[in-house]
Amino acid sequence: MSLRTRLRPLDELSNEDLRAWEALAKHSTAAVPFLHPGFVLAAARWLTPDAPPVVLTVERDDTLFGLTCLQRRAANLFVPVPHWRAYRHPHAFQSGVLHLPGEAGEVAAAIAARMRKGTLRDRAIVWHNVAGDGELWAALRDQAGLAWTQTALSQRPVLRRHPDDVPATARVRTATAKDLRRRLRRLQERGDVSLRILQGADADAAAAMRHLRLEDAGWKGERGSSMLASEGERVFFLELVARLEDSGGMVFVETLCGDQVVASSSNLLVGNGLGGFKTGWDPAFAASSPGKLNEWHLLQALDGQWPDLGLFDSQAHETSYMADLLPDRQPMVSGILHTGALHGIAMAGVRALRPLAYRLGHDD
Repeated sequence: MSLRTRLRPLDELSNEDLRAWEALAKHSTAAVPFLHPGFVLAAARWLTPDAPPVVLTVERDDTLFGLTCLQRRAANLFVPVPHWRAYRHPHAFQSGVLHLPGEAGEVAAAIAARMRKGTLRDRAIVWHNVAGDGELWAALRDQAGLAWTQTALSQRPVLRRHPDDVPATARVRTATAKDLRRRLRRLQERGDVSLRILQGADADAAAAMRHLRLEDAGWKGERGSSMLASEGERVFFLELVARLEDSGGMVFVETLCGDQVVASSSNLLVGNGLGGFKTGWDPAFAASSPGKLNEWHLLQALDGQWPDLGLFDSQAHETSYMADLLPDRQPMVSGILHTGALHGIAMAGVRALRPLAYRLGHDD
């Protein structure tokens, strides 16, 4: 029996639908933490209440095989026809499609068939930061009748499991490791240094508030761009932590100097991938670079804490300090997937207007 697609608002999903969605996120080949139902539900409530996402599912009988979240967009200078956009907000650093192992081809074919046969809006989807080397993405790009207009390409720092199981810390560059050991000695001069990993019931509201305060303590707080500086973002994060508690999907990594937490990172565990989310550190310890040390400590703990982990994704920019820590790169692509002659002509016609579209924010 062939797969079918359904497009539904979040509030039409039953508890059974949400459980199936969470199971899909847990087993998905594509590790896209921002498509975990707990993340989407919290974000829809607090970050995008005026632009809620809809859920596109790919199913066979009663089994959920694939899922992504989309938002309706009007015609603009970026895409001059009504279209869909992969669910986006300031804290979604990646988009894509969740899918079960071995089902990338069929899920891609089902999405492509919907695009080809659907409404005018269905025939164009804007994607941001999709893993360009992903199995589903390759299958989707190969579908007959679909065209891809790429608008951005970057190389994200990641750590993939080494085929010879070389430990994560052994793959850090020698010069970087030497500098980190020097900074660690400087921090040890102020007290005993230790690492704490909090997951499940330990990743609670108290850990979340410590994390928020540290993120707010640095330049983000000064600029008013920290999560604690916005009531909506603060409540979003606290709800996200609560929603991910049972599944163990939220992981806090803390570096302590004596009894004081001097750095904290929040990370999202979905499937066999761990993705970085936010970081914060105490500026009183800035000379020791506690944020960098915290990420280094996490790398040292990866193999023992999650022996089956396939990927650690920094979710960081290619020029960030994570590029010095992580040896691998994952291509991330953004652009418009579209089908049909009308959309092809429209996309070609606005190419010259793209610089203006960027300035006006039409690429969002």
